[in-house]
Amino acid sequence: NALKDEKTIVDEAWVESLPFISELKPSLTFRVTLAKKFKDQNVDGWLCSEKLDGIRAVWDGYQFWSRSGNPINVPPEFTRAFPQVIMDGEIFGGRGQFDSTSGIVRKKVPDYSEWRHLNYCVFDCPHMAELPFVERYGYLQKLISGQVHLKLCEHVVIQKENIPAKLSDIVDKGGEGLMLRDPQSLYEYKRTSSLLKVKVMHDAEATVIGYETGTGKYRGLTGSLMCEYRGRMFKCGSGLSDEQRANPPRIGAKITFGYFEIGPSGVPRFPTFKRVFVGRV
Repeated sequence: NALKDEKTIVDEAWVESLPFISELKPSLTFRVTLAKKFKDQNVDGWLCSEKLDGIRAVWDGYQFWSRSGNPINVPPEFTRAFPQVIMDGEIFGGRGQFDSTSGIVRKKVPDYSEWRHLNYCVFDCPHMAELPFVERYGYLQKLISGQVHLKLCEHVVIQKENIPAKLSDIVDKGGEGLMLRDPQSLYEYKRTSSLLKVKVMHDAEATVIGYETGTGKYRGLTGSLMCEYRGRMFKCGSGLSDEQRANPPRIGAKITFGYFEIGPSGVPRFPTFKRVFVGRV
């Protein structure tokens, strides 16, 4: 662009000779890793991060690009401390601020007085696609430290049984959901089952029709509530406190439970007890 402004003509061979061009080519396809839906898969030991409600963007080392291949105009103050490394992330203005963030990002003439409230939250680096994610993440931890407007999405190891509580905590704080990633996965330029998005739970009411005896640390207590929902029976054990396991809701009581989706058989996936239902049925 600088050469164009000076009306200097250069040929393609000269551009190809620039040292950073070969590194940029993978990102210039604008294909990124996309997530599939979490459907009760075994994800014990995977890495979990918050699902951000922002604008997906690729930083090619010099500028931002949208997934559709359009350049994103950014004030120079925003990216001044950014490294010349390809990064994949989201321009994020905070939980519940998608509309305002989108409005700022779409402006052709960027205003730093608006952009200063945003951050670029990085969760991957495509130029290291052949390495497992746990190594890519370790690289980013060293690369991103103390820069203004450049943040690293925190990833923590999670067990499947802890997903409902983790999701509930994020949603209660105004977040959108969770992202689960296989720590050994490579960077794939497509939708992949090694990256899963956990949607916000839905709520519904069910009737307690029985109990399943607990085992292990719950021996002598209620392990799960046997529930009926729309003519289907299912077990609901996640979310019960020790006190509730010792004194479970009575048979015939209605409970409010959370779930991700209804499976093909009509049974709620990953049901989580929330509370005894209070209100009109």
